[in-house]
Amino acid sequence: MEPFEPVRHGGHRAGPGLQDRRFPAQSITRRAGTMAPGQPERTLSWQRILHGCLLLLLVVPLLLLNGSCARKPAVSLAPDSYPLFTDDLAFADLQQAIDASLRYLRTLPPDTLLPVGDRRVSPGRLRASLLAFAGLIGSRPSPDILNREIRRRFEVLQATGTTGFNPGREMLVTGYFQPVFQGSLVRQPPYIHPLYTVPRDLAVRRGRAGGGRSIGRLADGAFLPYWSRAEIEQQGRARGNELVWLRDPMDAFVLHVQGSGLIRLTDGSLRGVHYAISNGRPYRSIGKYLVDTGRMSLADASLESIRAYIAEHPGERDEILHHNESFIFFNWSRGLDAVGNLGVRLTPGRSIAVDQRCFPAGGLAFLSSRQPTEDGSGRITGWKPLQRFVLVQDRGSAIRGPGRVDVFWGTGARAGAAAGRMKETGALYFFILRQDNAH
Repeated sequence: MEPFEPVRHGGHRAGPGLQDRRFPAQSITRRAGTMAPGQPERTLSWQRILHGCLLLLLVVPLLLLNGSCARKPAVSLAPDSYPLFTDDLAFADLQQAIDASLRYLRTLPPDTLLPVGDRRVSPGRLRASLLAFAGLIGSRPSPDILNREIRRRFEVLQATGTTGFNPGREMLVTGYFQPVFQGSLVRQPPYIHPLYTVPRDLAVRRGRAGGGRSIGRLADGAFLPYWSRAEIEQQGRARGNELVWLRDPMDAFVLHVQGSGLIRLTDGSLRGVHYAISNGRPYRSIGKYLVDTGRMSLADASLESIRAYIAEHPGERDEILHHNESFIFFNWSRGLDAVGNLGVRLTPGRSIAVDQRCFPAGGLAFLSSRQPTEDGSGRITGWKPLQRFVLVQDRGSAIRGPGRVDVFWGTGARAGAAAGRMKETGALYFFILRQDNAH
């Protein structure tokens, strides 16, 4: 499958190049498509958060701490200080997730370097780690044997979390999922709110030697910022590039935050959409805006409350939504599976999004947190441990720095309910096969 980056989870491979003579140090490309994962430029896959997980994207500026990897993102542990690694899911889906990471890592040039803590490792080293671990779980070891072999064969690095080395479990753990909305390929009531594909006037300017990129447009030989959300929606700046029409502007907005989803068309068929590129404008939280303007409290801010507020105050809708100048353009997906920024199918409960400037794309990790239990009506009745091996297969615009991890829960309402309840502390550990075992 062609790699792409769901919003949650940035940069994208460009199409035909266009040199701007006024910017000789950079290339400018129109109509960006998808950027090959594993390259230095990393601004997204914004993939992916709804309900409580969307709350983190809607309100996360109130909660974010350090959003960079300037400090050490992980520290190596002595084998005698490794935690006990036990898994609360079946190993069959873990093998599926490992296979997906292996497919991705095989696509990378051998000299690619991926971050693990304060070091860089090759795709070959990560592949060897995954293959060794797959062989280990394939033998169906007891918990004692599994942990003994991990201590003997693997180096374990703990993510430093939000404020440095985290014995206090300072990772912020959220969830995301793939939503399903109703839509139409033609504009007809009630389907009057469009998702757009990449406009022809959008351009990407790339710096020298991996120096990043800027998204904008060319006008009279000048490279200008691309149109804002308000300009696109109120002035029709993307007219003619409608991909599909939705019933509710909040459905469209959620897909902009989530970055991918499924559309149930009027003929009953189901098609997937995914992030293609953004307008390059900064993401600003509408949840924070509602809190800052006194329209709701932080405790009350959720997808449901934001939807309800906008429904009750339709005259304020544009003001609220246009506070976020960022705007996302979409492409049709080749299938219905949720796909992360590595271009591989996400595995519910096993695939995670992290800041891939800090942690290795495709890498193996262990997540320790908690998850809610509920009764038949969906009411939370308690909490139980969440202890499982996971794979880095996505990233997100709100997933910044070494203290954030976002767990993919699946597709549809049930997955959305589970994802929406995840806003917990946790710990994250990465596994690298020791050099003397790399054979």
